[in-house]
Amino acid sequence: MMRNNTPAALETDYKDTYPVDKNTATPSFLVSHLEKEISASGPLPFDKWMSECLYHPEWGYYSKGDTIVGRDGDFFTSVSVGKCFGMLLGYRIADYVKTNHIEGQLDLIELGANTGQLACDILDCLHSNFPQLYSNVRYTICEPFKIMQKKQIAILKNHHAIVDFHSTLNCIKQAKKHGIILSNELIDAFPVKLISKKDQQWNELHVGHDKEGFHFQTASIRSPQLLEFSEALPPLPDDYTTEFRTGLRAFAQSCASVLEQGMILTIDYGHVHSDYYAERRTSGTLRTFYNQTADENPLINAGEQDITAHVDFTQLAQTYQSAGFEPHYFDTQARFLILLANPWFKNIEESQQAPPTKLIRQFQTLTHPSMMGHQFSVLECSLNRTPDHKVLSKLEVR
Repeated sequence: MMRNNTPAALETDYKDTYPVDKNTATPSFLVSHLEKEISASGPLPFDKWMSECLYHPEWGYYSKGDTIVGRDGDFFTSVSVGKCFGMLLGYRIADYVKTNHIEGQLDLIELGANTGQLACDILDCLHSNFPQLYSNVRYTICEPFKIMQKKQIAILKNHHAIVDFHSTLNCIKQAKKHGIILSNELIDAFPVKLISKKDQQWNELHVGHDKEGFHFQTASIRSPQLLEFSEALPPLPDDYTTEFRTGLRAFAQSCASVLEQGMILTIDYGHVHSDYYAERRTSGTLRTFYNQTADENPLINAGEQDITAHVDFTQLAQTYQSAGFEPHYFDTQARFLILLANPWFKNIEESQQAPPTKLIRQFQTLTHPSMMGHQFSVLECSLNRTPDHKVLSKLEVR
């Protein structure tokens, strides 16, 4: 999904040029690179375009290290609300260890850690509330970009003794005996293919370029995986556009390869299959975020805006299953956090001290239906677990 090193050819190509992006009237090395790539090889499949815009080693949206989350960024996440989110995940981790009678080292592996703030909030909670567990934790962040690693190291300085860094999951060579792989708003940023229906025929969308700028154009579907996906979709009207993530299978297999026992905890926004491919979603779920403003045009502001698509949780659960993980929990973020907060609220009540007003406000933001409570869903899947048919039914997994 992400590349770690800049090809030498690119370093040479851009040494003496500083082109202007026709779409935004701002200088952009990435735009020049995309123009040259299309000129040399033809229109790009959209997943290739999205990958370049987000993860190009030098000029990608996520690889540049700019502030993209919070008040000064392009969008908010549950982490940017405050420490409450990470604290409650700390309670979930402690409950998981207790329920599964885990002794000895517990490996926490975070993907898409951004600045490392979530890791810090989780470890602060474990250190304060579960010191014995904290002493057994090893926290690994998989981060391909050195500029982000530097930020993570700075934020996690108080926990440096128990934190490791790898560029990717595949760099973890020895499977962890007990581990939890966690991510918050990661899957939505996996590159997607786009398909559109015309005259009752599905076609793939590619990105071309001419004197007017970048534009979409259709092409026949050649990928067997994409063709199988399109043929399995429910009857949908012409001019319907939707997305398909091709990288999930390899991702799930990588997750399974680094654990002997454990679970994946995925928090993201999305829908189950019947809602994702509802007739009303004629333009799909692809969105862009730039300076706190949402839009639907991914062909402008290359490298300067976030590009995301909602998660098909049915597809994700099935993909995890194919790698050996069984879903055992799926619900809204609101219900998930409210469940986790029970022991926290009990401790507050028993302490007979004034409630932590700031944390309570954060909790309300995270769980309120009109704020973040129903925007996000939580999926937990564990290795070597008996299928939970109620959860599978909720996920529409047959």
